[in-house]
Amino acid sequence: MQRYIYVVLLFFITADITAQENHYWTNQFGSRSALMSGAVVGGVRDTSAGFYNPGALGFVKKSSFSVSANGYQIEFVSVDNGAGTEEPKEIESQELNIVPLLISGTVSLGNNTFGYSLIGKNQSSIKLSGRRAELIDVIASDPNYISPYKDDLNGVAFNGVEDYRGQFSYNSKVSEILAGLSWATNIYPNFSFGVTGFLALRSQRYNASSVVRATNGSGFIASEDQFSDADFYNLRTFLKFGIAADFDELKLGVTLTAPSISLYGKGSVGAGSVKFKEDEAIGTLEDDRQNDLDATYKTPMSLALGLEYMFTGQTIIATTIEWFSEQSDYEIITPISRNFKVGESLGYKDSKEVLTIKDGAASVVNFAIAIEQGLSNKMTGYLSFRTDFETFQGHEGELKPMAINNWDIYHTTIGIVRQKKDSKSAIGLVYSAGHQSDFKQLANLDSSTKQADNFLLASENQTTADYSALSLIIGYTYFFK
Repeated sequence: MQRYIYVVLLFFITADITAQENHYWTNQFGSRSALMSGAVVGGVRDTSAGFYNPGALGFVKKSSFSVSANGYQIEFVSVDNGAGTEEPKEIESQELNIVPLLISGTVSLGNNTFGYSLIGKNQSSIKLSGRRAELIDVIASDPNYISPYKDDLNGVAFNGVEDYRGQFSYNSKVSEILAGLSWATNIYPNFSFGVTGFLALRSQRYNASSVVRATNGSGFIASEDQFSDADFYNLRTFLKFGIAADFDELKLGVTLTAPSISLYGKGSVGAGSVKFKEDEAIGTLEDDRQNDLDATYKTPMSLALGLEYMFTGQTIIATTIEWFSEQSDYEIITPISRNFKVGESLGYKDSKEVLTIKDGAASVVNFAIAIEQGLSNKMTGYLSFRTDFETFQGHEGELKPMAINNWDIYHTTIGIVRQKKDSKSAIGLVYSAGHQSDFKQLANLDSSTKQADNFLLASENQTTADYSALSLIIGYTYFFK
């Protein structure tokens, strides 16, 4: 008997998507800002201010160009008992992503500073696949059934154990790019006000499938197939306002990010389910796919406060806290109504109810703290920490969530910056970790948990999931004369 080779992440008919893959502080941008885990709302004084606090651009009086590119990240996802609990094993995903963090610049004209930025806000992918093959009594026999085949064991189909084969696969990818134009001016000698207008292009896709078969010695076959896939892109816009105050050793900042406005988007969604059993009247087919549908994506309002204090000429401590408001549930993609069941005699099931993609996010508060320590005239060291709390609040209905990372993540960063006369370079490492103790299985192949209304798949149980990532930050800034 061959035991389990598990896979996690089987989606039946899918597709709730969650904001920013359930997190808002996934990545940080800019050489110094990334090394400080984003704890720069109060003290940012470089080109990344257009993203963190446009008000602080008023204190940037040198025209400059900055590239924090080629941020490499390897992500690990593991789920205990991923597709069953009879043999505790982990299902893992390991993906290497190239994250273009930030390309930005500033131009200073008198009392005004203008900035531009191109940001790789969110880049992530997950790939999982697996198989299970086992001799197991997965189908209950019907003692009242009389087989027409003479070689059928005891005249009863699916009597005893069956040769069970299951195949699963899951793939997902998220990409989001921000482009911003900023303006700032000094309103008082120690105060500056600014605003950035952003365009955000988000694309997201995923596909999942399962093929499950069972057969007995007399040649009868039972099968249960499931698939689902969805993809969309959306262009939205939003404004970010900021005020910065500079009192030499003490720097303060506050920002307000307005809710986004969806401009344009398109997407498609499809799903299906097939169940078939030769010796009984089990034969159902549900299937639909709809393309070229309007797609909407939203992000909520947020408010951030930041402080940076210079304890000595070599030591700076900074902190930032940001509150994100709740994002009420809304529909990203709304299909048209038609029969999801194939065959009029099988009844009616509305594709609109089955395939509608929903989104929503709970209110969260994240914070970051950082230490900047001068090491020499040209070298500065950094150590920082930030939270990255998940926003998933769940959705009612038969669809399962598209994003799986419903865990809080904690990021720790260490790195150095080397300063030259007209440029500076940075390098750093980020370690990220998260854990979820109530992760719900998305597939269950255990025979011991079968229920009367289950066919070849059992109902899902609670398990645990772990996330970790290691990222490399490389940055370079050139100052024009």
